[in-house]
Amino acid sequence: MTDLGFDRYVTYLTAIIYWALVVCWLAIIIFYLRQYLRFKRIYPLLTTLLIVLFIDGTRTVIESIYFGTRYTASTGLIAPYLHDLLDQPQYVLIPKTLNLIAALVIILVIVRRWFPSLEEEQQHRRATEQFRAELISLVSHELRAPLTSIRGYAHTLVREFGHLGEDTQKEFLEGIASESERLTHLVSDLLDTSQIDEGRLRLERRSVRPDQLCEQAVGSATHPGLKHTLLVAVAPDLSEVLADPDRIHQALSNLLSNAIKFSPEENEITVGARPRDGWVEFFVEDNGVGVPREEQGNLFTRFHRAGNARTPGTPGAGLGLYITKGIVQAHGGKVDFQSELGRGSTFSFVLPTVEGKIRAESGGAKTLPPPA
Repeated sequence: MTDLGFDRYVTYLTAIIYWALVVCWLAIIIFYLRQYLRFKRIYPLLTTLLIVLFIDGTRTVIESIYFGTRYTASTGLIAPYLHDLLDQPQYVLIPKTLNLIAALVIILVIVRRWFPSLEEEQQHRRATEQFRAELISLVSHELRAPLTSIRGYAHTLVREFGHLGEDTQKEFLEGIASESERLTHLVSDLLDTSQIDEGRLRLERRSVRPDQLCEQAVGSATHPGLKHTLLVAVAPDLSEVLADPDRIHQALSNLLSNAIKFSPEENEITVGARPRDGWVEFFVEDNGVGVPREEQGNLFTRFHRAGNARTPGTPGAGLGLYITKGIVQAHGGKVDFQSELGRGSTFSFVLPTVEGKIRAESGGAKTLPPPA
C-alpha cells in the first residue's frame, strides 16, 4: 500500500471513529438525561454527578462532530472546502475553547451544587435516622397497645370457649374489631407518610363540589356514640375544585377527628368551605382545648403531638396533620390554622378551582399562588 493510499485509509478510519463516537456519546447523554429525570428528587449527589457527566458528554459530542466533519471532508464524501475551513487556526480553537468552557461550567456546577448536595445528603441521612428512631418509639407504644388488646381478647375467647355469655363474647369481638381498625388506620398513615416523604403520593384529580366533600366528611364521622354536634357551613355558589376526592376526604377527616378528640362533649364542630382569593378554602372549626403558642410551630411536624394532647384518653401517632399538609401541598394548596389555648382552633386549607385552572391554561397564564 502506497503512503498516499495508507493516509487515505487512516483518514477514512479516523472519520468513521469520530462519527461512531458521536453516536455512542449521544446514547450515553440520553441515558444520563433519563437517569437525571428519574433520580432528581431522591438523590441530590447522584443528580449533580449526572449533570457534570452530561456537560462533559455534550462537549465530547460537539468535539467529535467537529473532527468527524473535518476528516470526512478530507475524504471527499462531503464538501471538501469544509476541511480547509475547519483547518484554519481560528476554527481549530473551537474544540479547545469548548474544553475550557466545559471545565469552567463543571467547576461552577460542583461549587454551586455538589457541596450543598453533600449537606442536603447529610440532612437527609439525619432525618432518616430520626424517622427510624421515631418509628421504633411509635411501634413500642401505639402499635403495642392495640396488639396487646387483640391478643388478650383472642386468648380469653379461646381459653374460655363455651363458658362466656353471648354479651361478653360480643364485647370481646367488638374490641378486637375496634383495635384492628385502629391498627389498619395506623399502618395506612405510615404508608401515606412514606409516600409523602418520597414525593410519590398519587392523586386522581377530577372536578368535585366543595359541599359534597364537606358533607361526606361529616357523614363518615357521624355515629350513634358521637356526643358532639357536627355542622356543615358551605358558602352558596362555590366553584368546583380540582382535587382527588378520596384524598381530600382523608384530609378533612383528619382535621375533623382531631376536633372531636380535643373538644368537650356536646360542643359544636363546623366543617365548611368558602371562597378565598380565587381559591376555595375548606375549614374545620371547634371550641376545644386549643394549641399552646410555643408548640404551634411544630404542629404539622411528623409524629408531633401537642403537650395537652398527650393523654391516655386521646390515642394517636401524631401523623394526621402531617399527612393532611402533604395531601394539600400535593394539590398545589396550602394549610393554615388559628388557635387560642382554651378557646378552640380553626384549621383550614385552600384548593384551586376548576374554573381558575381552565382559565389559566386557556390564557397561557400561571395559576394564582395560594393565598397567604
